[in-house]
Amino acid sequence: MSIGISDLAHSVRKNSAAAAVPVPLGHAQQLVAAALGYKTFAAYQAAQATTQEPASLTIVHHVVLDEDLLDQRASELGAAPPPNRLHELIETAFRERAPHTRIHASYAAFEDYLRQRVDQVVIDDDDVNSEMANANFDGVNEVYFDFEVEFENVPVGGALDIDLDGHVGLGIDTERPYAGHIVNVEGILSVQRLGRHCFGLVDCQVTKADLDMDWGDDDHEDGPPVRSMSQAYADLLGLDPHEVGNLVDVDAEPQDGHSGEMIYSYILDFTDHASPEVARKILQRHASLRIEVGHDFFENVRSDDWPR
Repeated sequence: MSIGISDLAHSVRKNSAAAAVPVPLGHAQQLVAAALGYKTFAAYQAAQATTQEPASLTIVHHVVLDEDLLDQRASELGAAPPPNRLHELIETAFRERAPHTRIHASYAAFEDYLRQRVDQVVIDDDDVNSEMANANFDGVNEVYFDFEVEFENVPVGGALDIDLDGHVGLGIDTERPYAGHIVNVEGILSVQRLGRHCFGLVDCQVTKADLDMDWGDDDHEDGPPVRSMSQAYADLLGLDPHEVGNLVDVDAEPQDGHSGEMIYSYILDFTDHASPEVARKILQRHASLRIEVGHDFFENVRSDDWPR
């Protein structure tokens, strides 16, 4: 069913009469046109004729009210309700005749809605949730996307297209081996401009989600190092963390060459610590139970008894 300004104007007239501040139908049409950014109803109709406004409000899903022009036009017409009541009448008209349309009091309010929409889409996305599950996280601390919304640069008939690049920050569950707490997220936010103050459906999609495995010092200044000792040894030996057990007690033998001035690597000897079953698993990955690791193996590794 096609929806036009006259439908909204009939609602304004009916509800204004019921509230004892009657607005004639002709004035109601002028006021609705002003709310959509036009000084007169005729100017709005002319914009429709040149496709600068949609032929029907049926396809309009977001409207940013031009409250300043609405108040100015009401003052010119005289005998109109006070501004707060008038704004309410306009919003009620959309709820009654175009309930699919969301009304925003300003472009700033519409921008807030877009940011909230991005946050919600990201939190609900299956891929994001899958990556979050891999992190053994303890709650969501933040959803962060830094992007600019420039409505003024979008012509009628064009689209506001924004490439999203941000992350979901997770709480660190210190009861489990650390596996990361940042999910990097990419996506697209898009909404078509249908008129001066009218917009179509908001489309927001996540195109990529990955658990951040780049565990550098700068990202964890205020938290624990990024891996537990058990997790580090499990990764090295091809074991599950629960199989590591007392292997974390193995003394690391520093290899400092002949000068003794610099450690080049460490030797980890699991010969006397690994059970027969665990030893077999280690030997499936390494040729010996005596394993050499790089000098940076213990960087960003916390003890399993890290204070909680």
